[in-house]
Amino acid sequence: MMKFIDALFNPDGDEFPNRTIVVDAANLLQVGEFQFLQLAFAHWQGRDMRPDEADAIFDSFMVRSEVPGWALMYARKIGQLDQARQLDGNDPDYHRYDIEYRPAGTPSPQAGFIAAMVFLVGTLGGVFALASQSAECSDQFPPCVNSDEISDSRAQ
Repeated sequence: MMKFIDALFNPDGDEFPNRTIVVDAANLLQVGEFQFLQLAFAHWQGRDMRPDEADAIFDSFMVRSEVPGWALMYARKIGQLDQARQLDGNDPDYHRYDIEYRPAGTPSPQAGFIAAMVFLVGTLGGVFALASQSAECSDQFPPCVNSDEISDSRAQ
């Protein structure tokens, strides 16, 4: 009951401060929490996690909010690099576990191709729409001459 009342009066209170340090470091690197754990593990152990290790670490961190010591040390190192302005969050080494990583603002080649095709089709469609509108004039604005008027003027 006291935890509930404390949470009401102090909503910014941190129940898991070590986990918050890891989450903050993951945000600095622009990776997910588990990807951060993979990076920390590889940094500490010098190898990638085995599937059984990944399951145990995932359960420990995500379910029980337990932070391994090596992950906390790596998170503090990332925080220190950020404080010293030496952290490059776009370094590909930090994104080796991403499925596909591109720095923000860099479009994929497929997106560029699709944008070019949409522009081309839109431009051609607009030209054809304008051409079909100008070929069939029935008003005086803009002045328009159609084939009937041309044949009438030749007959006179």
